[in-house]
Amino acid sequence: MPRKIKIGEMSVTTTKATMDAAFDDHGTIVRSSIDINPANGQSLGIGHIEYTTEQAGTDAIAARHNTVFDGATISVTEDR
Repeated sequence: MPRKIKIGEMSVTTTKATMDAAFDDHGTIVRSSIDINPANGQSLGIGHIEYTTEQAGTDAIAARHNTVFDGATISVTEDR
């Protein structure tokens, strides 16, 4: 069963490619995205990743929650 995670409080300079590279060591990523402000095209600092397995998402949450990534302390939680 796939597992979706949400990465909050990311640096606004973090790109999808950078995010994917940092999180692909936990499992195969099915899809990912970064929320963008439609008014100015800048990142809102929130990312979403869907893994092929529930375990991959659980591992990513355990390993990355409250860690520094790309200059910001991120929160990694289950995406609902």
